Amino acid sequence: MKARTVALVLSVLVLAAAAPPARAAETRHDVETDHLDAFDDGGPPSFALLVNPLATLLGTFGAEGDFVIGDAAALSVEGDWVLTGGTTAWAATVGLPVFPWRTIFHGFYVHPRATAAVATSAGASTDVLGIGGTAGWQHTWRFGLSLRIGGGVAYEHALGLDGGVAILGLRPLLDGEIGWVF
Repeated sequence: MKARTVALVLSVLVLAAAAPPARAAETRHDVETDHLDAFDDGGPPSFALLVNPLATLLGTFGAEGDFVIGDAAALSVEGDWVLTGGTTAWAATVGLPVFPWRTIFHGFYVHPRATAAVATSAGASTDVLGIGGTAGWQHTWRFGLSLRIGGGVAYEHALGLDGGVAILGLRPLLDGEIGWVF
């Protein structure tokens, strides 16, 4: 039995020494990345451009750009035109969409934000500052199309006389964004 074991070990060693080196199917031109989801070989996303048709139900028209700043967060910059209750406003919003499951632009998200606006009502202009946030779900397909559905609230306060501005106080926020991730 010992001779059999020795013969088996020797044959395995001879086969291992004579075997050609292993080769992978990839070539030297393949690029691998270190992103967590291995979503594609093109590398992790770095930017998203979104519009929010759902917010038009509340009188808000705008677009948002999201710049990736980490594995699970982005810096969002949004410009809006608001028409509601006799008030017209131009607003700029900065936010931080965070994806706790560490897959950027995909899955559950929390999106705190801060807004600065100039609102006009009955011929009087007022500067407005606000904070708020939304939470929901974002799905991004492999080819780049992205859909975000969520909701939240914002609180906005006038800096000076409010002049009957309709966007002040607590108001709902709707995320129904559609766009493209690059």
